[in-house]
Amino acid sequence: HIIRCVGCAHDRFSEDALRIMRAVRFSAQLGYRIEEETSKAIVKLAPNLSTISAERINTELTKLLLSPNPDYLRDACRLGITRVVLPEFDKCMECEQVNPHHCYSVGEHTLQALTQVEADKVLRLAVLLHDIGKPGTRTTDENGTDHFYGHGEVGEEMAGRILRRLKFDNDTTDRVCRLIRYHDDRPELSERTVRRAMNRIGVENMPALFAVKRADTLGQSLYHREEKLAYVDTYEHLFKEICAARQCVQKKDLAIGGSDLIAMGMKPGREIGEVLNELFERVLDNPELNQRDKLLELAHNLMTRLI
Repeated sequence: HIIRCVGCAHDRFSEDALRIMRAVRFSAQLGYRIEEETSKAIVKLAPNLSTISAERINTELTKLLLSPNPDYLRDACRLGITRVVLPEFDKCMECEQVNPHHCYSVGEHTLQALTQVEADKVLRLAVLLHDIGKPGTRTTDENGTDHFYGHGEVGEEMAGRILRRLKFDNDTTDRVCRLIRYHDDRPELSERTVRRAMNRIGVENMPALFAVKRADTLGQSLYHREEKLAYVDTYEHLFKEICAARQCVQKKDLAIGGSDLIAMGMKPGREIGEVLNELFERVLDNPELNQRDKLLELAHNLMTRLI
């Protein structure tokens, strides 16, 4: 149960620096430890990873993250690998969180959370990068408590740059960034606000968001953990009820469209968009309005006002 190079580790890693990442990836996949001389060679030659293409780094990082032991990324940090391929993570490992909600550094919290989410590429990447914006947003109040205001938005931007740098595809990048932006979002638990959250975040992203939220919570301290998990459960329950009732949460699901307004005598242009936006806002607040006759009547009243 030991990972070691065949022959001289220094020679093997000098032949192809990507083997440095493969050693940690095999370790994570198999649950094996890396032999001492092999580890020493990794520490010495890890800077050579800068010569490896982003596509090859991407492949090994993804395999490590999807392994049974994604938290072995800790070894990649300890051995100097992430300092080259993901330096933003090293800053997370160095960033403490003096806050009752946390008992680990940002990086260690991330590693704990990674073990709490299924082996899906988007989910594991989202959890890996969900707090990547914290080191740059850390503030400490007069009581010595750390805060990280706006880290979701900062993290979204940083994650986009990181994932593009590592040559992840656009769909994966977009989905991961959206999850990062809203992972800390806490709407009021009512159908109205959940409908608006579904519109804002995207219906297709909601199941993944709940998974990220649970993993994030399970990687924190025990402070109010049960209440936090209960919140996510209720949030998800409301989401499922709204889906089951087929309530309108996207503009494309409105019972009427622009062609209906044109048929009523409205000229194509900006006003059509304004009327549809107003109708959609009302339907988000009251889904029972999403009936053709009711919306046509509302649209007529709005058109009269615009004229």
